[in-house]
Amino acid sequence: AAVGGARLASRNAAAPLRAAASKGNPIFALTPRGRARGATTRAAAGKTGSGKTLPGNGEDERPFFDSKEAYDVSGYKNFKSKQELRDAALLDRHWYPTNPESRTYQQTLRRSFTLIGVGLHSGEWETVRVCPARAGEGRYFVRVPPGTVPESAADDVEGGAFAREGLTEEETEDMLYEQLRSMLNGEDEDAAERAAELRAKRESAAESPGDFGGDGGEVRIPAAAALAQDDLRLSMRLAVDETNGVITCEHLLSALEAIGVDNARIELEGSGEVPIVDGSAYQFAYECARVGLVPAHADGSTAEVPRMAWRPSEMITVRDGDAFVQFIPDAVTKLTYGVDFTYKSTAIGKQWESWTPTEDGDYVDLIARARTFGTMQDYMAYFRAGYIRGGVEQCALIANGDKFWNPPMILPNENARHKILDLIGDLSLMAEPGMAGVPIGHVLAYKGSHRLHAKFLAALAAAPKEKVPAELWSHGDKAIFQGGAVNTKVPVEPDEYPTG
Repeated sequence: AAVGGARLASRNAAAPLRAAASKGNPIFALTPRGRARGATTRAAAGKTGSGKTLPGNGEDERPFFDSKEAYDVSGYKNFKSKQELRDAALLDRHWYPTNPESRTYQQTLRRSFTLIGVGLHSGEWETVRVCPARAGEGRYFVRVPPGTVPESAADDVEGGAFAREGLTEEETEDMLYEQLRSMLNGEDEDAAERAAELRAKRESAAESPGDFGGDGGEVRIPAAAALAQDDLRLSMRLAVDETNGVITCEHLLSALEAIGVDNARIELEGSGEVPIVDGSAYQFAYECARVGLVPAHADGSTAEVPRMAWRPSEMITVRDGDAFVQFIPDAVTKLTYGVDFTYKSTAIGKQWESWTPTEDGDYVDLIARARTFGTMQDYMAYFRAGYIRGGVEQCALIANGDKFWNPPMILPNENARHKILDLIGDLSLMAEPGMAGVPIGHVLAYKGSHRLHAKFLAALAAAPKEKVPAELWSHGDKAIFQGGAVNTKVPVEPDEYPTG
C-alpha cells in the first residue's frame, strides 16, 4: 500500500484505516458509535445472552467472550493460564491500535518503527526509523548512512494473527471467538500454530535504547528551539551545522508530543528529510500506538522519571504584519488557530479552530488526520522555484479558486486543524529533554507560519516560566470519541466548502 508515495510499515492496516477515516469512522478504536454499548458478539450472545465487559485503553467498555470454554484452559497445552489466553484474545481483537494513555512519568517507544517515503522537498526516497530512548534524552535526530536501517524494518506490521480485510467488526469478533473456541476444544488442526502466533504478538520483543547507535561518533540533532533555522519557508528545519540538519520534522514531532513519546531516537537515511507520507501526522501517531509506549528509564535505573511542562506567567505576542502568535496564561493548554486565504482561494477561505486537549476529543481523532494544504498557484510556483520536488497530490489538500482540486476534506476546518498540528510540532521544540514541549496556557495564532512559530519560540524561551507536572491529554478511563466529537468528523461535500 502506498500513501503519498510511501511504503508504510503497517501496509495491511493502512488501506482500511484510511477508508474508515474517509467515512468519518473511529480510527484507534474498534467500537462504532452506532452500536449499542455492551452489545455482545453474535456467537457469545447465542450461548449466554449476555457478555462480560472488560475495559479497553481509550475506548468504550467492550464485551469479552462470555463462554465457559473461553475461561477453561485446563488440559490445554497451547496456553498456560487463563490470563495468557485473555491477554492474547484482547490484543488480537483490536483491528486498530488503541490510543496510548498519558502518564505522569516520561515514556518512550516499546520498540522501533520504520517508514519509507518521498521527501516533499528532496523528491527522493527517505527512510525514518523512530527508536526507544532513555529518560532525559528527549527527542533527537541522527543522520545515519545508507544501510543502517535494515530493509526488513519497514515490513514489521505486528498485526493480527488472521486477515480481517473486508470483514465487519461483528464478523471479526465471531471469527476470533470461533477460532479460540475450536482451539480450546482441540477442533482446530492448526491450534498450536495459531496459539504461537497470538503469543508472539503479545510477547513481541521490546527493544531497548542500547540496541541503537552507541558508536560514540554520531552527531545528535536535538529537537530543540535553539536549533530552529531562520530561513524557513514551508517546513521546520533544525541544524547543528552545515552538514547535520533535518527538515520537514514538524508532523512527526507533533505526533510524538501529542501521543506522549517524550524520549525518542529518530534515525534518518537519505537527505535528512522526514517523509511527507500523506501530509498529516496520522501515520506517525498510528505507528506509535501500534508499537506501544513504556516507561523511559535512565541508565541503570528502573525508577519512573516525572514528566514536566512549562507554564509561562506572562502574556507573549509576536507579529509579522497582521499575522501573530500570542500566549495567554491559563490553567490548561488550549490551542487556537485562524487562517485566511480569501485573497487566494475561497475554497479555503477563513477558518478558525480551537482545541483544548484535556477537555475535547483526542489528538488522533481531531487533529492527526488533518493534511497540509495550499493553492494550486502556490504549489506550481514552489515547483518552478525548486522548493518542492516530491509529489503533492497525495500529500496535500490543494485549493483551486472556489473548489478543492482533490476533495473532500476529511475533517471540518481541516486547514485550520492542520495549522494546530504544525503548531504542536513546532512547540514541541520547547521541551527540555524528557519534558513536554507545548506550554500550559492558551496559544492563539492567526495566519502564522513556521518562521513566525520560530520567532514565537525564541520569545517563549526568554519569558519567565515555571516547571510543573505535564497535563494528561489522553485517559484510559474514557472513550477516545467521548461526547459528540465523532459525529463531527465527516467528509465535507463540495457544496459545503467554506466560502469565507
